Amino acid sequence: MEDRNRDDEHSGDQLHGVTLDGPVHTGRGAMGQFSDDGQWWWDGANWVATAQVVLPQLPPTEFEASAQLADARRRAKKGGRVWEWTDTIYPLAAFRLVALGDLLPALSVYRSWKLAQMALATTYLLGPDEPMLAGELASVTREESAPVLAVAVTSAHVLVFRLDSLDGQPRWIVLAGRASDVKLTVRTGIEKVLLLPALLVTGKYGKAVIGGLPGMFHLFKPQPVLDAWRQAADGVAMNR
Repeated sequence: MEDRNRDDEHSGDQLHGVTLDGPVHTGRGAMGQFSDDGQWWWDGANWVATAQVVLPQLPPTEFEASAQLADARRRAKKGGRVWEWTDTIYPLAAFRLVALGDLLPALSVYRSWKLAQMALATTYLLGPDEPMLAGELASVTREESAPVLAVAVTSAHVLVFRLDSLDGQPRWIVLAGRASDVKLTVRTGIEKVLLLPALLVTGKYGKAVIGGLPGMFHLFKPQPVLDAWRQAADGVAMNR
């Protein structure tokens, strides 16, 4: 069965009626696996082009069930108002410290919530036997309209998700690949100063930038992701 599926993966642009130019397909089932090149995902019944997979609504996490998320939203809204207010009146710029007093704790909860959602999304795609080991999401984008991306690393794969919004969930897959076929690096030197910290994810068929805030804010932690990726890449390479 595996040999037949592997042949199907590379037999052309159409697999089981799915084409790259066809309508968007929603993945079904939690028995998924990715093709070796990461371009196709098995939903338990069909091979679906990775770029066309749309994740369904994920189950709620512990954050929705508790008061943490509601409080974080309240503090983010309050801090955002103060920040915008002081942005127009220079003498009041010092009050941004007051805004950060609300924004930073709120963003910390948001980050933890998104990581919990990414873990659920990873399990949906790869099953419970290959959970997310580490992950990080973008807290900074070059443009306000830019998509919010997040990266997850498992024992064998690297996945880059696109969230439908910061207040939403992982909805699409930007990049998927075996850990040994993907390279993860961080910005260093003058680029880190001018462009802010970032995880750079490069695969066979694309790249993604997961941008973060400076380390003093403690909201961007790429090292666990790098450590998990190196361990996974070594393990995949040894098993080939």
